[in-house]
Amino acid sequence: MGGGKHYEVISFIRGFSILTIVLMHLLQGYIKSCPSVMIKASAIGGTGVHVFFFCSGFGLYLSYLRKPIGFVDFMKKRMLKIYVPYIIVIFISAFVPFMFNGNRIQAFLSHLFLYKMFIPEYESSFGNQFWFISTLIQLYIVFIPLCNIKRKLEKKFFVITFSSSVAWWIFTGTTGLCNERIWGSFFLQYLWEFALGMIIAQRLEEGEDIECSSKSLFLIAVVGITIAAIASLKGGVLNTFNDLFAMSGYLSLSLFIYLFQYNWIKKIFLFISSISYELYLVHVLVFKTVFTVICTSEKFEYLIAVVAVGLAVMIAYIYSIFINIIMKNKKKIICD
Repeated sequence: MGGGKHYEVISFIRGFSILTIVLMHLLQGYIKSCPSVMIKASAIGGTGVHVFFFCSGFGLYLSYLRKPIGFVDFMKKRMLKIYVPYIIVIFISAFVPFMFNGNRIQAFLSHLFLYKMFIPEYESSFGNQFWFISTLIQLYIVFIPLCNIKRKLEKKFFVITFSSSVAWWIFTGTTGLCNERIWGSFFLQYLWEFALGMIIAQRLEEGEDIECSSKSLFLIAVVGITIAAIASLKGGVLNTFNDLFAMSGYLSLSLFIYLFQYNWIKKIFLFISSISYELYLVHVLVFKTVFTVICTSEKFEYLIAVVAVGLAVMIAYIYSIFINIIMKNKKKIICD
């Protein structure tokens, strides 16, 4: 419902997204005895990044509508909130021998100065999930210009952003660049999802309600996920164009689950949402450490997996508290 100060459903789908992403990385990267069918099925979890971009666009524009801010102040605020927690994890990972096999110093510097988004070798160094940070920062850079474009071309805003993404899909798909992470994760690939979040935020903030039936959500989820799965299995060019179906299907699935209103399910995902960024940052480091140091036999893989997930959540929670303390002290210093 529109006009609320906080939209619980956004927090819910964010928590749902990060948990499925974490489980996908666990099953695909660390459970050697995991059946191939389960591994393929877990790939849907990776679709959660689409909802992440949607939620980012929603949250940023909601904040902007309530308190407009300039480009410099916006970048300072976002880089402090995103870059600092990220680079701390990278710094720790750089000292862990099994986190990267190449030039460790060069890899660390590529993260520190953010040029890793232009070098395939370093784009996913210290953790294959870190490509997301590059894309997010690119979207931050264009956010204020996007706000200005949206204000001037209100009705055409989504058409322009969606067309830009489609043009990028065609370009990377026909040239074969879609298979290279630095091209496939460029911000234009996900611009339409980010813009959609901005549009929904404005509609709700203006008091408009958005209704959708559980039947419609279920149908869209089945169709969208099925088409996305087929495109993913086929690979190549088809995989480049499946974002529309993957995003629609996955978002509908998360909303469908939300509509059941089971309190214990809601509490779990809302808690995960509260530490979603920290969990995204640390989970690969935790998984790799646990499975490298502790798990020496496939016999106990699933038990170790449960321990690894629990440990990742606990460390993410502690890390979120630590980051909040840093941010509060930083604000005090700035105010003083």
